[in-house]
Amino acid sequence: MPIHIRAIPGDIAERVVIVGDPERAKHLSELLSNAKLVNENRGLITYIGKYNGVDITIATHGIGAPSAAIVIEELISMGTKVIIRLGTTGALRREINIGDVVIPTGSAYNQGGIYVQYLGSFIVYPAVPDYQLLNELVRGVESIGIKPWIGPVYSSDAFYAEEDLVNLLGSRGFLGVEMETAILFLLGLIRNIKTAAVLIVSNNLTEDRAGRFLTADELREAVMRVGKSVLDVLTKVSV
Repeated sequence: MPIHIRAIPGDIAERVVIVGDPERAKHLSELLSNAKLVNENRGLITYIGKYNGVDITIATHGIGAPSAAIVIEELISMGTKVIIRLGTTGALRREINIGDVVIPTGSAYNQGGIYVQYLGSFIVYPAVPDYQLLNELVRGVESIGIKPWIGPVYSSDAFYAEEDLVNLLGSRGFLGVEMETAILFLLGLIRNIKTAAVLIVSNNLTEDRAGRFLTADELREAVMRVGKSVLDVLTKVSV
């Protein structure tokens, strides 16, 4: 049994949705039939259930790359083959609205720290999702009438040190900032599993909208709508 996710292998599915907020995990578990809580240790709320007859796990990864890496590694150790992050992002461009959907084609990250420990090199590796899974998510989100923003994001390690990112990255084509997508994509490459992400815009860091930040309850409707699309894709992808 892993140290942090106190579950046995049969309690973890090959197909997983990971989220940062345990409240979001609870919300998404309502979309599963026969949902069963299999872990609440350290607040890493984890469920298993079925969606369209397919076993699905919904797991909380916490905040930041180190916490997410622990959860991702432990999920993989218990047989997970596909992981989609359904999370939130702060927009870096004025034209992106709160509630919009971003599907990352890749994620930038800071050289050093956890990334050097995993990669064993100061080469900056591309943190990119599985191409097939990325395409299926784009089609899935579009099928429910949402036109997603598609492009790169930045995975920050310092939530309260992001004030200059609009000028630094927004003007260079980056769509948003969050904290876990880069490590998910890199671990997907390292551990040979399929990964991708769908991010709902919870706030906008541009001057005219800075300061407004939607809570898990305020995002619930959007998360549930997009969550159904993510689960549809997840049940169909090959493992």
